[in-house]
Amino acid sequence: MLGRRRVLSLGASAALAAPIRLGASGPVDRDCIIIGAGAAGIAAGRALVGWGYDVAICEARDRVGGRAWTSVEGLGLPWDRGAQWLHNGRDNPLWALAREQRRALIWSDFENMQVSGGTDAAAALFAGFEALDGRIDTMAARAVADTRLDALLTGNPWTDAALILSAMSIGGDPAQISLTDAAMMESGRDALVADGPGGLLGALAQGLPIHLAHRVSAIDMRAADHLVVSGDFGQLSARAVLVTIPPMLLSQGTLAVTPRLPDRHLAAFAALGPANFVKVGLRLPSMLQSGPEFAVDPAALLADQGALLHLDPRAAVASVIFAGAHGRALAHAGQAALADAAQAVLHHHTGLRAIATDAHDWRADPFSGGTWALLQPGAATARQDYVTPVDDRLFFTGEAAPGPFATTLGGAWISGLVAAEAMDAAM
Repeated sequence: MLGRRRVLSLGASAALAAPIRLGASGPVDRDCIIIGAGAAGIAAGRALVGWGYDVAICEARDRVGGRAWTSVEGLGLPWDRGAQWLHNGRDNPLWALAREQRRALIWSDFENMQVSGGTDAAAALFAGFEALDGRIDTMAARAVADTRLDALLTGNPWTDAALILSAMSIGGDPAQISLTDAAMMESGRDALVADGPGGLLGALAQGLPIHLAHRVSAIDMRAADHLVVSGDFGQLSARAVLVTIPPMLLSQGTLAVTPRLPDRHLAAFAALGPANFVKVGLRLPSMLQSGPEFAVDPAALLADQGALLHLDPRAAVASVIFAGAHGRALAHAGQAALADAAQAVLHHHTGLRAIATDAHDWRADPFSGGTWALLQPGAATARQDYVTPVDDRLFFTGEAAPGPFATTLGGAWISGLVAAEAMDAAM
């Protein structure tokens, strides 16, 4: 969506050749168990089921989609409480899948932006963006693992505002973001999808063996030929297990694994903490017929009070995005303070006042622990350590997986495909 978050190259095949299935052996209920029916779990499930494996997908929630949740509950109109954009154009396999589902894709034009600060403000801000990618690549080439994005601050208000806005899209302030991690992320064309990402993932999950309200609390790996997963629903055994629970929850001990996981995994979970990113939905009095899709005030960014306004072309709704310390403080202040802050941003840019607001606290969500995983500066290998299989039987994946799509919905989908290939190779 912003800065380097606007495109990626795939780096992993979106179309997977069907392997030869090896028959199940030993005391197992399934060939594979997938924990979580978000994007990664659905992608892996579709691949493994398509290849003929006997799969069970255990989902703790009463719905599929994970952090892609398109809801009408708060605003009375569909609004994406979590993932909103399909980033990075045709390199994102979800674009093609959306078209297969005959779901309209609406190009989201980030450059169609109202920028406060005078007639030349937009041109100055986008000149800052143009220079930013080159500066990130140059600095990252000689950066050490703990170098942060704030090393690129120059004192020039426009280049610094561009940097802060890019940091917001990654999920924090420049001082919270690893420069090498930011350099890994590419950018490109984004799209909004009809019925939202939640509707798309729901359609893509159709026909899969998904068991809702099946919260897995433990995995036992002590048997040589199978693993046992357990929860309130009872127990299931399988030859391989894929965990798509976010690392923010894994670091809290949400999932007990016996024997204890290797230290590299535990350290990786701890280093992949929750992004400081808060989004508020607003229902507008009516659909806006024209005008910019985005709006931002650079002065507020530089004063650590920044917010990005998005006016949705699909419906009479808008989103206000806060990030970093400012977003975290607003979230701590409570829903009323968060709604008031979002109303103020909307009014500042449009003169309008919303007739309803909505927000979901992803940090407090017992099945998420945050919007996505933000890498702690200095933890250079955490993303790779996170997805390293344990004994070629226990696999981890999700949006926190390494690669240029990291932290995005498309990245989560691709990570599920990659994990499915690895599971097949190991079984």
